[in-house]
Amino acid sequence: MKDSSGAIGAPPPPSVVKTAIGGVLMGMANLIPGVSGGTMVLAMGLYTEFIDSVADVTALRFSRRRLLFLLVIGVCAVGTIGGLAGVILYLLFHHATAMYALFIGMTLGGAPLLAKSLRPMRGDAAVSVMLGFGVMVGVFMMKETGAMPHNTAMDFASGVVGSTTMVLPGISGSYMLLVLDQYDRIVGTIEELKDALKDRDRQKLKRVLWIVVPVGIGVVLGIVALSNVLKFLLHRFERPTIGFLLGMLLGSVIGLWPFGRVPSDDALVRRDMSELVTFAARHEIPLVDAGDKDAIVTQILTGWSVRGVDDYAADTIVVAVLMVMVGFAVTFTLARRGASLGAAKA
Repeated sequence: MKDSSGAIGAPPPPSVVKTAIGGVLMGMANLIPGVSGGTMVLAMGLYTEFIDSVADVTALRFSRRRLLFLLVIGVCAVGTIGGLAGVILYLLFHHATAMYALFIGMTLGGAPLLAKSLRPMRGDAAVSVMLGFGVMVGVFMMKETGAMPHNTAMDFASGVVGSTTMVLPGISGSYMLLVLDQYDRIVGTIEELKDALKDRDRQKLKRVLWIVVPVGIGVVLGIVALSNVLKFLLHRFERPTIGFLLGMLLGSVIGLWPFGRVPSDDALVRRDMSELVTFAARHEIPLVDAGDKDAIVTQILTGWSVRGVDDYAADTIVVAVLMVMVGFAVTFTLARRGASLGAAKA
């Protein structure tokens, strides 16, 4: 029996509805600082299909199944980012603990089905789970030991790292760029590119392209290489690879600790001055200069660590626990329903 991609004995394609939901969750995850969109794809049970599709398309092996899957998940992810960016950033600003707790639950909701696919748990899978978890612990413990260079080679490396974190679950691309000390350079370059195109400034455009092009090449090569490697591993060494991914999924929760979250720059910048002043007062952050928005944002970020608010108040903990349960129930139900539909179709 062949599926639409031509593979013999391959599992049936996921439903369009499940793929669309996966795309929405992927888009939401990409709006949360420190969260990887790949985590939600993995939690929804769509990871193998995602990797196979990316690998086939980047290798110019086109099929209706792969193109339809990537189209649906891509359109839903981009649509969610565009349509919900304001809402998500508002919630992150006003209800950060609840939002991060929700994503902890949503991340963990896919773990039971992944663990079930490894039964009976043998040594290879157990070691792989521990390795995957260890990788995530290492990622979140990384500290800058010195200034990283800013040159063409590092731009290319940043593109590779950024692209691989798009494919791997649990690792945030923006986080890794911060670790490499390249985040401000690359994000700032994107803004400069917009200005250069708008102003038709050839000199600025030329300077910016010397950064953008190496980064873009690194992104493309990184996605092509890693997606094809993961496809090989998932089909040849399925249990250890799934075990490693499960470990990464479990370890990714470390970076989502919901208490005492520093507001993200994007969330702060999108708020008006009255909201910022109210937020500072609520969190007992003194404002020396309350007449300038940029100054208020800076004072909130610098004063966050010395504020007098109790992040572990009883009501805050109760809300966090409830949101973890809600998030877990949502992803677990969707993933299990998708698995049941897949088994029925097979």
